[in-house]
Amino acid sequence: MVGLNKKRIKIKTNFMLLIAFAILLVRLVIALSPALQQLLQILWQQTKQVLRKKKTVGLFDDYFIEAKAFYFYQFKQLPSFAFIGNVDSAAIFKLIDAGKYGKVKNVYQRNFYNHQQERIEFSKILFVLENFMMVKLGDDWVEILHHNKDYDRAKKMMNDFKEIKAPQKEDDYEINIISMSGGSLDLKTLAIQPTNLDLNLYYNDDFIAVDATIKERLSKENDKGIVLLHGLPGTGKTTYLRHLIGSMNKKVMFVSPSIAGNLMNPEFMDLLIDNPNSVLVIEDAENVIMDRRFTSQSSVSNLLNISDGLLSDCLNVQIICTFNSELSFVDTALLRKGRLIAKYEFGKLHVSKAKALSKHLGLQQEINKPMTLAEITNPDDNHCEPKRTNVIGFRRMEELIEN
Repeated sequence: MVGLNKKRIKIKTNFMLLIAFAILLVRLVIALSPALQQLLQILWQQTKQVLRKKKTVGLFDDYFIEAKAFYFYQFKQLPSFAFIGNVDSAAIFKLIDAGKYGKVKNVYQRNFYNHQQERIEFSKILFVLENFMMVKLGDDWVEILHHNKDYDRAKKMMNDFKEIKAPQKEDDYEINIISMSGGSLDLKTLAIQPTNLDLNLYYNDDFIAVDATIKERLSKENDKGIVLLHGLPGTGKTTYLRHLIGSMNKKVMFVSPSIAGNLMNPEFMDLLIDNPNSVLVIEDAENVIMDRRFTSQSSVSNLLNISDGLLSDCLNVQIICTFNSELSFVDTALLRKGRLIAKYEFGKLHVSKAKALSKHLGLQQEINKPMTLAEITNPDDNHCEPKRTNVIGFRRMEELIEN
């Protein structure tokens, strides 16, 4: 018996040594072959994607309860759906919570603390009502899950909700961040720093007429088009954006360049349909607006469809793009008359302008050359001369010329 145990221990030890040797061998091969390492990483990523696709739907998504799975878990039957967007979720919450559409059996919430407003707010709520019904609320949308014989109650709720529209804009200085949540796009409303500007002080004289054109067009209902704002870093593009947002009554949605490349995706289209007469802001938009001769991406085509294509007549969305590169890098189709609302290159303030602004701010500094807003308002910083990086994707214009 003792000899048998020793034999088992020896076999187990040999097996562990074999595994350790195999791991060491794989690490050695990977270290010696960067190409093999890259191949293994690609294979691993592909494997994870396949596993993710095959994974069954659980009761939770990335952030909250998955309503369809929860409905099936709760009632042991598949639901019918009704969805409506661009509504005032807070007002609808009060109606449901008061029992207008049936007794509330349970409430599940995902809350977060808004540091700017110093209050707890909900981002998603799931009501479980009597008679096999659930209602899920998002920032500005409602989803009703109901029994397939209860269409009348769902229809009545939809007719009520369509009259409770989301406010265009609650605060003067607010922006809505488009974020990805559980595979869908959500809007997160954030306050931004108020900016009261005397444009005559902060910008060169040729900008005043451009500003008037931009504000006139962005104030129109059922309008479309693109605004292109570019120039050196520190010349006041973001400062002007804050000022502009405060002067608008429309909902302003901030789009990161990574999401802007997917403007024609179904999720994004649903978001735009639910938020008509809004303004999209895309900062650092070089890779979104670059000339199609130098890229295979479809971002420019997406912008064209939304700003002046057939879709634009339905969506009525206006777009503001800011970037540091020269206008020559922009696809010429975006510059066509009728599509372009305005374009402007922010530059350094002329010497007389720079002196006037510095005096207005109470700063003691000698100015004998044109300066950026950043240089004027931060005189004690050691500024490097701002340089324009003319990049198209990951390639410079000089490389394109050489090729």
